[in-house]
Amino acid sequence: MDFNPSLVGYILSSIEGLSPEGRFLLLCLLYEYSIENKAIDISVKQLTSKYGVTRTVCSEVSKFLSLPKNKLGQIRRSKVRCCEFDSVSLSKFSSDFDNGQYGNVHHFTVVDLLTKKSTVDGVKNECDLSVSNLLLLIILLIHSDSSGSVERLSKAKIRKMMGGISDDRLNSQLKKLSEKGCLFISCSGGSGRKLFGKVSNNYILNCASIKPKEYSLNEAESVRFFSDQFSLILEKLEAVVRKLHFVRCTKGWKKNAERNDLFILFGSDLDASMRIMNLILNKCECIISVLLTECWSEINDDFIFTNYDLLNHSRIKPLMLGSSLFSLSVTRDEFSFDKSNLTSKEISDRKREQREKVEGFRLKEIVTLNSLKQWGDSHGIDNKSLDSQAHLLIDFLVSQSLCMAKDIKNLIVNCLGYADKPDWINVIFNHAKVNGTVGDNCHMTIALALCEQVVFCEVISRRLAHNDVENVVKNKIYVSI
Repeated sequence: MDFNPSLVGYILSSIEGLSPEGRFLLLCLLYEYSIENKAIDISVKQLTSKYGVTRTVCSEVSKFLSLPKNKLGQIRRSKVRCCEFDSVSLSKFSSDFDNGQYGNVHHFTVVDLLTKKSTVDGVKNECDLSVSNLLLLIILLIHSDSSGSVERLSKAKIRKMMGGISDDRLNSQLKKLSEKGCLFISCSGGSGRKLFGKVSNNYILNCASIKPKEYSLNEAESVRFFSDQFSLILEKLEAVVRKLHFVRCTKGWKKNAERNDLFILFGSDLDASMRIMNLILNKCECIISVLLTECWSEINDDFIFTNYDLLNHSRIKPLMLGSSLFSLSVTRDEFSFDKSNLTSKEISDRKREQREKVEGFRLKEIVTLNSLKQWGDSHGIDNKSLDSQAHLLIDFLVSQSLCMAKDIKNLIVNCLGYADKPDWINVIFNHAKVNGTVGDNCHMTIALALCEQVVFCEVISRRLAHNDVENVVKNKIYVSI
């Protein structure tokens, strides 16, 4: 039986009635069975001794495996209480999970986390993370790419996979992982009235910290700067906010085509400009990271986005779907119909057609490289349709991301001293508060891999009195050993 992230994901998504601790123990048993390929001892004494869980958790998992509706395995009694899992069913579960979209990128790390609390050859592993902390890390890992970036994973889905824990408990768990240096958290998720709909937080896992056997901490320092290079990033964020404020004041009164187009695009989201700014930054994080990773040498003032097929990149492509661009309510309004003079049967048929159209639009890839080029050639025509607004939105996100990517690259090269093309870069805005006044601040994390180093830089810019900007960079470098 293969033990892989797809199997882990399916099990955690489908089972009910187990606490986070019980789920973690079940995964431990599945892994042990995948190695032994024979019935395993699940007596309370064995489980508490080997996995460091309580007797209550052991009883919980034992009762779960004894349920008639359980399809994972069967418990039998001989001299000891044993469990044998169903390899055929488990293999099918593994392949069924989200069509097998998650690979084995972090297979060995997941296994390592499952054994963090185990006793091996009479020696107990030391780990200051709780079992539920480790389960949360595993969930984030199986949804992350090779660089540790986790995108489009909602808190609701995480809570379900952890057994239906409360939102407060999940926030506490995330805070613990952040304090332990395992996770950098973006607080830029939210819900747009028109654009994007519900937007999940983005996360960056500190893979170097999670894999201590592969990396050692080489250097940690905190330096304060009064540098123009740092200030440029804060100014770029201000430019986004100013543009939103200008658009908000337009309301069709001024004859400015760009502002009127943006006013139609942003709609009611302009009533909360800081909220829409955070949602925009959430999307820009992904685009900036891809730009810097894939086009490091080409990022300059002459860079033309449409010359590169980045819209097909695995991290950007999901953003092109209708469900990622517009809220459900706006999409429904686009396909609404007049109910007057219709019979009840006609209304029922029209509603069914409406649902099909809405579902089709939300699953459709609205923007492609070719359509973006064509839209650029005919910009200004039919700017009220959702299709046209989708292209305007992507153009807006790309232009803002490119401006910030140039300055972040200069910061990495000139202030942090990393000029060579990195293997990958992730940029995440932990916090941003910008109104163009004293008190503005931006807390940004840059994670990059270069040769055998993994570097994490926390960049903090604060606007002080007299328009001075204080900048702090906290730099951690992990070196492969």
